[in-house]
Amino acid sequence: MESSGELTSVRTAAYWHAAGLLRLERPTGLTALESVFATGDAPHQLRGPMRGRFVASTIGHHLDPLFEAFTSLWLPWKGKTFDPDAESGRNLFTAGARRMMRVTLPKYRTSDEGACGYGAFRFITSTGPSAFTTGVDVLRIDYRDVPENPSWPVRKILDELVMIDDGLYLGQALMEFRGSLRRAAWFVLER
Repeated sequence: MESSGELTSVRTAAYWHAAGLLRLERPTGLTALESVFATGDAPHQLRGPMRGRFVASTIGHHLDPLFEAFTSLWLPWKGKTFDPDAESGRNLFTAGARRMMRVTLPKYRTSDEGACGYGAFRFITSTGPSAFTTGVDVLRIDYRDVPENPSWPVRKILDELVMIDDGLYLGQALMEFRGSLRRAAWFVLER
């Protein structure tokens, strides 16, 4: 029987293998990410800022290569910050993103998060079963019922997060499309 430390090491190795496969054999890499996600544990009591990394787009319609090329050149998203006492948090962005939001979302207000960047798009957190991946308990990061968020696309998003190792979390960004949730992207949060 594997100890919890051995299990997380196996999951970490499986994650890095899946991430590597994305560049060589994309469909196999995406399937491997799903497998890693399905073995993860629901994180509890995440607190403070965490670095974010975009892993893969799964929008489809031949948009994934374009979106991934764009994010490799400029990704203003830096991660997320969590407040477990309030069961909420915000996304963290660069100063360039804040300037862009002032133009594209003139009524929306970001928060200064100091050295972590700028906070935007508040979310509500809860733990429970995945809305998308059967049999997996997740930390739900829900933007849908937060009135100050822009109605599209932000209030159509539900992120789900699992812990695959201490300080390493795999997330799937889900988006409501025609009344159902579809995976739009994979991301990682790290301490």
